[in-house]
Amino acid sequence: MADLSETVNVSDGITMTFEHQLRRIRIRGDADDEILNVPTHWHERHAEIITVIEGKLKVTLGGKVKICTPEDGGSFIPRGIPHALESLKGVPCVFTEETKPEEFSDTKELFFRNTFALPGGLAKARTLTLAQVFYHGDTYIVLPIHVAWLEKALVTILGGYVAHWLGYRLIHESLKKEL
Repeated sequence: MADLSETVNVSDGITMTFEHQLRRIRIRGDADDEILNVPTHWHERHAEIITVIEGKLKVTLGGKVKICTPEDGGSFIPRGIPHALESLKGVPCVFTEETKPEEFSDTKELFFRNTFALPGGLAKARTLTLAQVFYHGDTYIVLPIHVAWLEKALVTILGGYVAHWLGYRLIHESLKKEL
């Protein structure tokens, strides 16, 4: 693996640690910390399992909202199903995210590393930069009217072609150490 930090800062009070085949997200939950807010999206080539280890996490799956706790076990998110995650203000939480098939784990780590390395963060990221990260990370943002083929086409055209033609490059193209 490259000389990349095992743990990255997501935002104030939120970190992600990369472990074998999964990502561990820690939300401190202090009053002035940001909340984790992952907008509604879906994946074509992989499913996810979200497991809350400590605290509570709001998981929206296919339009149904559930507050997940350690007692619930893992929440399975099938590929193709729109989903979102949100932490609760002032509530500490630790959860893991893993992908199925497991072979997709490195792609998912690259997706997160590229997302969190964007200059100025997600709020200031350019549309083409985000589309390129999403395209390479099998992530499709849900439009106000969910039409999967349109969402996929938008990300594929902008992130897979236009961004590349205009010279945009991923910050981390591989997890392998550069020679």
